[in-house]
Amino acid sequence: MKHNTSVAPPATTSQPALRFSSRGFTIIELVVVIVILGIVSVTAASKFLNLQTDARISTLNGLKGGMEGASAMLYGKTSALGLDKAASASINVEGDNISVVYGYPAAMNNQTWSQLIESTFLDAVWDTGRADWFFTNTDANDGIILYAPSSRKKQADNCYLEYQEATETTTPAFTLTTSGC
Repeated sequence: MKHNTSVAPPATTSQPALRFSSRGFTIIELVVVIVILGIVSVTAASKFLNLQTDARISTLNGLKGGMEGASAMLYGKTSALGLDKAASASINVEGDNISVVYGYPAAMNNQTWSQLIESTFLDAVWDTGRADWFFTNTDANDGIILYAPSSRKKQADNCYLEYQEATETTTPAFTLTTSGC
């Protein structure tokens, strides 16, 4: 007995072929893409701007730490020499004369700090050259000097480190202002 194992071919149905015509983007698709790109660019720009702000603040914190460390080391040396009670004195550090007030660095000019820490300081009002830091000393007798990164050299930019020199009863103060960084 023979079995018929042949299978009938499937019946073909005729369906119309689907045709897509490529005519580009619709106006709605274009608007959606533009809106998405706008959102992404605003997000990326704000993150980039925050990175610059964080970098400026970190740089000021680094300067503050360096100045505090140098100030503490200088005070140790002036105390050993008995200059920590003097309202004004000068001490030789590695061949440089450093002006001190009650044993701490004086806030009179850029040379004090450029001699204590390896950095370049220029006067924000008079110097237009390249420097690591700019300083501003609006009143030579107030014992305050401001240090700012080169991109924010005006006090009105609110991105600076304020150094208030020591007095007979207080140690020097290092105050950061970073609202404009």
